[in-house]
Amino acid sequence: MSTKARHARFNDDPVAEVRSFVSPASSTSSLAPSPGPSTPPPLPEVAFASPSHSSPHLPSSPYLSPPHPRVYTPSPISQAHALPYIPPAPLTPGVYLHPALVAPTLQYDMRYPPTQSNLRLSPAILATPASNPPLPSLALRVGGLPWVFNVSPDPTISPGNSVVTVLDVLNAIYLHLRTAVKADEYNTMDRQRKADIYAAFERRVGSDPVQRGKGLRRIDFLGSRVRAQGLIRAQSKDSVWDVVVVH
Repeated sequence: MSTKARHARFNDDPVAEVRSFVSPASSTSSLAPSPGPSTPPPLPEVAFASPSHSSPHLPSSPYLSPPHPRVYTPSPISQAHALPYIPPAPLTPGVYLHPALVAPTLQYDMRYPPTQSNLRLSPAILATPASNPPLPSLALRVGGLPWVFNVSPDPTISPGNSVVTVLDVLNAIYLHLRTAVKADEYNTMDRQRKADIYAAFERRVGSDPVQRGKGLRRIDFLGSRVRAQGLIRAQSKDSVWDVVVVH
């Protein structure tokens, strides 16, 4: 009995198409020949429809070993609740996060939009400034992924508001992880990392043809680590808050 291949693709702009991408659990004997090395057998060939959108600073080869140094592949983050609670150090002197955002108190399932039922946070808390003193922007990074993004006040939620709120932070995390994956971002991953990303994609889209047609998203790079425990100060000097994620 033949097995029907499942497909994931990149959007045409700015994301390229992933063709003939079968599940990692499938036999490699069913894969089309690839220009890459034959031993060990590579993942299915990845073709991109829009090479002009690839970054000139990153290599275009779909198979790299070891992983490209520009992409940080984090070690698993230990369960924060297993450690004694220590108040977070301020990002800069005199700046602190709202307690609802501090790890491990948040417990936000990032597969779904932030809502009162999902977060168990009142509308009053969601509308509270995310930091003390209130700031017009915050820089975040999720789960050790290589992307840093800025959170700004959302005028559609609070017109005229000039400071970042708790809800602004949660909405920004959710929307950031729905960003389509670019060809060069995917190509920097090694063979095993690609297999893990594709497995997460399969779990997320299931049999939904609409979601499958949208292709890979940044949340797929987190694998099964889809719950945000909260924010901690980044162990660096880049003025970034890290979002701690767990299974």
